[in-house]
Amino acid sequence: MYRALVTGGTGFVGSNIALRLVERGWKVRILERMGASHELLEEGPFDFITGDVLEPETLPPAMQGIDVVFHAAGVVDYWRQGVERMNAVNIAGTRNVMQAALKSGVDRVVYTSSTAAMGIHPDEVVDETYSFNVKPQRFVYGYSKFRGEQEVLEAVKRGLPAVIVNPTTVIGPRDIRKVSSGMVVEVVKHCVPPLIPPGGTNVVPICDAAQGHIEAALKGRIGERYILAGENMTHRQLYQVIANVVGCGMKLKVMAGWQVTLFALVTDLFQPQTSGPLPLTGDRLRLESHMFYYDGSKARAEFEMPHTPLRVTIGRTYEWYDEMGEFEGVPENLDKDGVCKYCGRTRYCSWPNPREAAEQTVAAGHPGGEGSSS
Repeated sequence: MYRALVTGGTGFVGSNIALRLVERGWKVRILERMGASHELLEEGPFDFITGDVLEPETLPPAMQGIDVVFHAAGVVDYWRQGVERMNAVNIAGTRNVMQAALKSGVDRVVYTSSTAAMGIHPDEVVDETYSFNVKPQRFVYGYSKFRGEQEVLEAVKRGLPAVIVNPTTVIGPRDIRKVSSGMVVEVVKHCVPPLIPPGGTNVVPICDAAQGHIEAALKGRIGERYILAGENMTHRQLYQVIANVVGCGMKLKVMAGWQVTLFALVTDLFQPQTSGPLPLTGDRLRLESHMFYYDGSKARAEFEMPHTPLRVTIGRTYEWYDEMGEFEGVPENLDKDGVCKYCGRTRYCSWPNPREAAEQTVAAGHPGGEGSSS
């Protein structure tokens, strides 16, 4: 039986990795900060140990008797926690984990990076050969993950058997901070703006990304990067798939180029507050007007990567948020014609029923992944 330590195990990606490990028969230890919530880990038997990636002395005891370290701890929502903390966790924290892993002599380390670490290469299909290419202040999160990767590679030079995985935009249950899966919440709560940027992204279901981490631990080559990717699609296509699964009658329009320029300028000047999970900024509008597409063929060639249909993942995500009470009171905000009482926009043709949509997808011969829940 393999023994794993998961840092960031109480968060979105880490909890899904931990649960998938348990499903595969691993013994899992979770590094948790003092007072951390276990609400994302109620479905599995775990060994919890108190520690912090910013407290190096707490890491060697956590790695005692461990075969594989999954370093998934990181800060994504820097707009909430601050850039300084993000850099501390994503860079110094990664350095601390790699140093502790070297001293502990673990068999393998899998570092959860991001395709953001590969920089900004708009309108290209990016693979593992691409590198960070813009000023740090233009893409602070991507730069922090790039620096984290450098810490891993330095440790590899000193003998650490580490592998890097780069998930794209991850969607699925347990995204409690609503960073990327928050798009599902936006649709249900009709927070999607009438006009959306003309660009695109790559979306990977969390169950596939979690499995990709395990495959990297077992089959990944030391010092290599592996993009964990799903489908390349435009923002309009993504929102439309979400709307179709949850049963929302949305009419989406794509911004013209001049509108992106104008709205980004106005946003820079006034910095409006938004109701969505991500802050609306001029830089975000400009970036999202480009296609950020990724090539996951390397991981697919070397790993047994599942391919869960996006519709199934969206249905599971909706159901998880619904069970968490995220949508309580939302139907009451609509009048009998589906018009929101607050903003006056029409967003629904019927109240969401994602379970039926997901069942229809499966019945059509598109089962989800390996048949296990994310």
